[in-house]
Amino acid sequence: MAVEEHWSGPYRDDRVYVMRITNGATRPEAPGEFVTGPTPPSGGWVPSVLLITYRNVPSLPAIRGDSFESIENAIEYVKKVEPTCPRVSLDGRPPEPTPSWGEHLEWLHRLGLRSVAEGDQPRLGDKEGRHPA
Repeated sequence: MAVEEHWSGPYRDDRVYVMRITNGATRPEAPGEFVTGPTPPSGGWVPSVLLITYRNVPSLPAIRGDSFESIENAIEYVKKVEPTCPRVSLDGRPPEPTPSWGEHLEWLHRLGLRSVAEGDQPRLGDKEGRHPA
């Protein structure tokens, strides 16, 4: 799929947002603050599984970070929210009615894409601004 032009720039595919699961750390006294990497820094950082949400444009600006105690908890959350992701083709609205998880996966696979729950990890610099299949 070619890079899509829409409201505020080129989108990498039909999803307005994409997510990445990674290891990192959070600070209980600073909700929403996180760092990525396998070893948390000193100073009150707690190891966490992070789910980072990005606007799905070539520069992939992070817009949200959520922490979980386990990858299983993160994937459980993904299965609830990923099907509700707004789509470029729907003028930035989510699909109605919300597809089931299975229907969502079928839609992604028809586009040659994968869910973050299947291991998709958005990366800068992919050819044509796409996610690797």
